[in-house]
Amino acid sequence: MNKKIYKIINIAANLLIFLLMVVAVIVMIYVRESGALQESSWSALKYFTVLSNIFAGLTALMSAIYLFIDRKSILLNVLKFASTVSVALTFLTVILFLGPIYGYGLMYQNANLFMHLIVPVLAILQLLLLEERDENLNFITNFYAVVPMIAYGIFYMTNVIYHGGYGDINYDWYQFAAKGLGLGLVSFLVMAIVTFLISLLLYLGYKKINLTKNISE
Repeated sequence: MNKKIYKIINIAANLLIFLLMVVAVIVMIYVRESGALQESSWSALKYFTVLSNIFAGLTALMSAIYLFIDRKSILLNVLKFASTVSVALTFLTVILFLGPIYGYGLMYQNANLFMHLIVPVLAILQLLLLEERDENLNFITNFYAVVPMIAYGIFYMTNVIYHGGYGDINYDWYQFAAKGLGLGLVSFLVMAIVTFLISLLLYLGYKKINLTKNISE
């Protein structure tokens, strides 16, 4: 593969991730849906799934723009990696936790099909197979990648505590604190650890799986 073709494919992949994210958000906000962990209004933005998909879509768009104008940014590469870790967390949470509880049919219907499956998988594949390697992304990057999850956890638990909404679906929509504050805090600590482990796996894949080394001028 020559450099020009690689560049076109990489830009197209990033733009596809962005466009699918936009479609998914529009569907989730404006199309009436019912069921667990689903909203049909701007309140859908409270979910980590939606926020992580928006994060991944926006960093993909910026990556496409930077590729087009032949510019590089260490900060953008770190954000791109962190956003991919975030949607990978969403992807695995549905497969291992939410799917068995609520049913995979519900988890993969309408907008959730894009947010829980298609966008995360595309983002992971783009990072591992197409992203040009940045040597400045080192082990420390894995700690940066956990920041979005920690920030969301702080927002979530602060909201639950402020409203006294333990187990109240309006404030504790994931039901992490349904059995008390302690279990809620432990749940998010576990999620942070899981996020770090996911980041490590993606980091190793990012360093080892390198199709870009075969690109010719």
